[in-house]
Amino acid sequence: MGLSSNCAKTIKIQQCVKLPDSKYLHINDELAGCFGTEDHGDGRTALVLSPFGKNVWPVKVDRDAKGAFLGDGWPQFVAAHGIGVGWYLVIRHEGCGVLTLKAFDASFVIKEFGLTITVLSPAEIENAFARKPQFIVPLQRSFMEKMPIPPEFLQRGYISEEDLNRPRPIATFLTSWHIELKKDGPNVFFTGSEWPKFLAYFEIAETDVLLIKYQGCMNFSFETFQNGNNEHIEEKTSSSQQSEQSPAAQCQEEEHVSTRRRTQNNGKSMKQASTFLKNYILVIY
Repeated sequence: MGLSSNCAKTIKIQQCVKLPDSKYLHINDELAGCFGTEDHGDGRTALVLSPFGKNVWPVKVDRDAKGAFLGDGWPQFVAAHGIGVGWYLVIRHEGCGVLTLKAFDASFVIKEFGLTITVLSPAEIENAFARKPQFIVPLQRSFMEKMPIPPEFLQRGYISEEDLNRPRPIATFLTSWHIELKKDGPNVFFTGSEWPKFLAYFEIAETDVLLIKYQGCMNFSFETFQNGNNEHIEEKTSSSQQSEQSPAAQCQEEEHVSTRRRTQNNGKSMKQASTFLKNYILVIY
């Protein structure tokens, strides 16, 4: 079976999942629909771009009684990249049947896979394959008042000690939400009176999964996923968007994926995906 012929589609569809202890990975119908609108992906092929940014892995998209899933080719992809059970994965459809993936291991910090993790803007880096420093937090009730930053994220030094040791360090979201950062020994927390207000305003619940990206200069952005259960997590619409940020906030440039658009024909062969990948440049995502 071939890929969906709608390679000109630019809408990004993504899903967050907690990797189960099973051979294949179930995905939601919205993501599966990128591989065919009639059968929601049954019998199609996805091309999963390696986090190393070079190789592409063909993975069958099939369907069983539980719904659509990534089948043949997925176990090999997971094994080749050392992805473990319980890791959180953010899988995104970029177009032409191409999926990209971000992995967060047991430390809840993004796995580098040899990519550059940097707070610099795209114009300031030479390596075209880079991502912003980011971490993921499965929320719990106590985090609604005080949420810790993963220790591994702090140890990597993305946030400078100078910033953290200020008399009253403040984290800024969307240029207008100023959240207090509190140090307690080696630990750092989002807290203060504005933190629960921030969560309430964006309808972030204690069962959600929060993905936070550090943009540099004490500026942060976020995405929210609704945690229906431990393995199937739906994206919520309360994510921060670049359009909501002030153009003057140069240190808070949102990560993005740049593509060179090209008119696609109606061919059903793998040439469509090959052409797409040749023109696909992963910048900051």
